[in-house]
Amino acid sequence: MKEKKKKGFKLPDTYVLVAIMLIVMAALTYIVPAGTYDMVTSEATGKQVVDPNSFHYVQRTPTTILQFLMAFYTGLNKNYSTIFFVTLIGGYFKIVNETGAITNGLAVAIKRLKDKALIAIPIVMLCFAFLGATGVLINPVVAFIPIGLVVAQQMKMDRISAMAIIYLGCFAGWCTSFMAAGSVQIAQQIAEIPVLSGIGLRFIVTSIVTVVTIIYVLRYCRKIRLDNSKSILYGTEYAGFGELDEMEQEHSFSKKDVLILVIVFGSLAFYVWGAVTKGWGQEYMAAYMLAASVISGFIAGMSADEISRAFMKGCREMAYGAILIGFASAISVLLTDGNIIHTIIYAASLPLKVLPQALAAVAMFYINLVFNFFVSSASGQAAIVMPIMTPLADVIGVTRQVAVLAYQYGDGLSNTIIPTSGVLMAALGVAGVPFSKWLKFQVPLFLIWTAICTVAIIVAVMIGYH
Repeated sequence: MKEKKKKGFKLPDTYVLVAIMLIVMAALTYIVPAGTYDMVTSEATGKQVVDPNSFHYVQRTPTTILQFLMAFYTGLNKNYSTIFFVTLIGGYFKIVNETGAITNGLAVAIKRLKDKALIAIPIVMLCFAFLGATGVLINPVVAFIPIGLVVAQQMKMDRISAMAIIYLGCFAGWCTSFMAAGSVQIAQQIAEIPVLSGIGLRFIVTSIVTVVTIIYVLRYCRKIRLDNSKSILYGTEYAGFGELDEMEQEHSFSKKDVLILVIVFGSLAFYVWGAVTKGWGQEYMAAYMLAASVISGFIAGMSADEISRAFMKGCREMAYGAILIGFASAISVLLTDGNIIHTIIYAASLPLKVLPQALAAVAMFYINLVFNFFVSSASGQAAIVMPIMTPLADVIGVTRQVAVLAYQYGDGLSNTIIPTSGVLMAALGVAGVPFSKWLKFQVPLFLIWTAICTVAIIVAVMIGYH
């Protein structure tokens, strides 16, 4: 007789999780009272923000079956530019990967470094942390996950390592950014304080969080390099790297490979320069990567048909994660249409008025952590919570700069663990890492981040941070 395998609990597929959450959010529109703030135009930013003194209840607008079904399409439509971008970049990087230049370069470098190969991880993470802190590489970070997979495969690590090196490198900088236009600067403008003021404390916190993240990731990578049974993915269907494992193990680094890497990473560097100095958007990166990938393909001796097939293959591999971006945003669509987002933030803000200053400031941070589940967009969350947090800070006696910190850290940190973050879910889809396994890896680091930011906010209150 065959021994029956015990069936343990298995977390559903990410798409199923999102669908379950959509059902829950739709149900909430029948339970939570509908309410709204009036919208006014901010003199500081010229954008629509809420009037913090205007909250009032309105007639319920619960989600209908048709609205529920349409939310999936609406979420995709709202994020079409990001979805197209992620898909295209995935296709372009697949062409580059097919040339073998990146794999050959990494294999030769790791072979020469031997036991010192791990030194490459802090360098890569520092680069991505800077790009994240400047706000240059948030949504586009998904397109770099395939490179992380090649790095992890060559260094005999796992898919979680690939995800951590690229995604956490970027978000360590973004979560506590000292200058990002999409979070810090918008919040400061709404709070009517000088843009980029208080940059000193922010820079210190960003540096601490980045160093802690690098140490955390480095320890995991070193552990599984020594013993792959220590991998969180060990023994699961997600262990290994699929096609990457089937590549030839003997590598040579030719002049063609050097030229391809110069073209590809030179294009990326040029885009970063333009994004920082000239405000270039994602369309510039897509344009430069199109040119770089096609040129690289021809240099490597690929035919036009081979380049075309590689591009389509890369697009297909990105489809799982790209569509998740739209499906995850469907949650905020339901909450907005159901008029309960403002009710949630209004109810959460009421207890803060009776707490001591330091505790109230920390509570503002924690409320934003939770609220980010419902509105994972940094600018969207700023438009909703900052007009409320700003006068609330005045009432409880903390500076508006502290209110900006509470918003910023609340918006940033939870983007590494919430399934409503389209970027996170897309990155996990591309990396081939189940959400449940990622939580097992990331939650301890998230708690460390939260502790660091809690201390930072308490210190900010004590020193009258302005």
